[in-house]
Amino acid sequence: MPRESNSQGVVLLATVLVGAVLVVGAFGLVDAPGTADTDGTADGTDGFDSRQLSLTDGVDGAADDPELDTFGSAEAFESYFQTAQQRTRFGFRERVETTNIEMEDGDAAAPQGGADGDGSDDGGGTDRVSETNVQEASLDEPDVLKTDGESVYYGGHRFQRAAEETTVLDIDDPADPEIAATIPAAGELLLVEETETLVVFEEGRIWGYDISDPADPQQRWNEKLDADLQTARLYDGSLYLVLVDRPEDEPCPIEPYGDESVACTDVYRPSTQADTDAVYTAARVDPATGELTEETSVVGSIRHSATYVSESALYLSYTRSTSRFELMTSYLTGPGRDVVSEDVVDDIEDLQALDISRRAKQTELDVIIEEWLGGLDDERRQAQQNLSDELSTYAEDNKRNLSTTGIVRVGLDEMNVTASGEVPGYPLNQWSLDEHDDHLRIATTIPRVHGAESENDVYVLDEELSVTGSVTGLGETERIYSVRFEGEEGYVVTFRQIDPFYTLDLSDPEEPEMEGELKIPGVSHYLHPLADEGDLILGVGEEDGSVKLSTFDVSNRSNPVEKDVELLEDERFSEANRNHRAFLQDERHGVFFLPAGESSYVFSYENGTLEAEISVSVGGPGVRAMYVDDYLYVLGPEEIVVVDETSWEVVKRLDSR
Repeated sequence: MPRESNSQGVVLLATVLVGAVLVVGAFGLVDAPGTADTDGTADGTDGFDSRQLSLTDGVDGAADDPELDTFGSAEAFESYFQTAQQRTRFGFRERVETTNIEMEDGDAAAPQGGADGDGSDDGGGTDRVSETNVQEASLDEPDVLKTDGESVYYGGHRFQRAAEETTVLDIDDPADPEIAATIPAAGELLLVEETETLVVFEEGRIWGYDISDPADPQQRWNEKLDADLQTARLYDGSLYLVLVDRPEDEPCPIEPYGDESVACTDVYRPSTQADTDAVYTAARVDPATGELTEETSVVGSIRHSATYVSESALYLSYTRSTSRFELMTSYLTGPGRDVVSEDVVDDIEDLQALDISRRAKQTELDVIIEEWLGGLDDERRQAQQNLSDELSTYAEDNKRNLSTTGIVRVGLDEMNVTASGEVPGYPLNQWSLDEHDDHLRIATTIPRVHGAESENDVYVLDEELSVTGSVTGLGETERIYSVRFEGEEGYVVTFRQIDPFYTLDLSDPEEPEMEGELKIPGVSHYLHPLADEGDLILGVGEEDGSVKLSTFDVSNRSNPVEKDVELLEDERFSEANRNHRAFLQDERHGVFFLPAGESSYVFSYENGTLEAEISVSVGGPGVRAMYVDDYLYVLGPEEIVVVDETSWEVVKRLDSR
């Protein structure tokens, strides 16, 4: 009997759950994969505003520019994150996806080694050396390969099981590099030539090494990290970090760097409730000593966030999304109140006033709707269909309010918050943002949620981060895969089944325009202007599972043309597809380097025509390349290969382990 009774209880519970799922599914409101009820409030929490998102606020669908404030107490801070921690246990929160450092987002591509790639200011024996391919020319980004023209520092052994050392190369003779020393730390690197310091970013720790004698590096300092390192920049002799802390039990104070702490009452938050599940700390560090000199912390969203750094400011982002409960109640107590009975509207309004969690409210709402449908008998099917259609239409009409991105600007001078704003949709990565002539441009995807189809927009914001102009509706039913801003021009690639490549005119911040569109198979994940060839853009991506290279002629901006295509049919992956620092252009020789899985490749691109000059095997997936005078160094997990760029002959192979 006990066994039979338990079985009946399970059947009853399953019936209730299935009924609720059927109600939700019938409304067409099942979220897209990875989308959850993102309301992070605990109703009745003191110290912050938890008002529901209005679906009618703002310009072009965006909410009004949110004001920023700090928490009234540590208890308010803890309460604010309570629901986010509960969502983690149900698997709704995503991890920060990083490979040591995840670069989240400029004007023209940084020159690699001087104005035209020639010249080094170090006075050493080399005439020219390449630099890391970065978004902003004056802001260096961490990478596994750095050089000052006399020595090379390489920590790119991460494909090996044990990656514990950084190799130091002596390149006094560019054709014959030699291993000079090793450093017992490995990861992403920044080279501070003014203080002869090498900064090494290891998981959970940052090291500073004195490299005044490259053959005998000495540790200067090290600091532990109790947060994820999202990104870093080296600018004007200072090291800038963005650290991501996920509050857990007893989260106050926040201690992201070394022994430094941030009071929870000093953390900034938007006045409107956001999908906050993390604290982002923007910090300035003295690279010679490791001392943290200034910091500012802002609540943020791990999911869909992007970070961008210009010469004047660091931009952080957070997200706001409308839950299914918010969408349904907004509709059924507003324009859709005639679709259901008056009793249903009254019950919903009473439900909105209850001091219970949003998850509990959604369950109660499903019960209210199911009971209403259950009393309709023969009219049930038609009523269910009408409600589904009306809700889908409502979601489509309001989709630019359903998912939005808040932007916080932190000035680099004093590391304080100087402005905040908000736009519809979510950015892809750091390349989705760009600062030009006192305006910020941001490209976003309006995601496919609650039955509304996806679209893609570009917004221009002024110094107060208020929207001045926009280009909307790019790539309907698609999402953004790559973005590039170049001065007054912009390029966006969206994708679902084909690859639309868009050209944008951004010369007028109040009237940006989409100039041209090209539809081709495949998709470009990274866009790189080939400046020495005029109006040519290189796309690095994939097609039918293989690595694809394309050159786009944008001389006629209303009619861009795919000039040439190279499909690497034996290659399934290139790190350049997800990490721009793996790409290298050498303008002197008119070539670029592309790492891949089976080999590493060098292509020439004169007049937009792609031609393979050499493929190099480096004992595993290609990692990086650099040029020293007229020699190209191709670096892998086990081997460094030196190629003479005047003949494309291999002149040396060096074991890098």
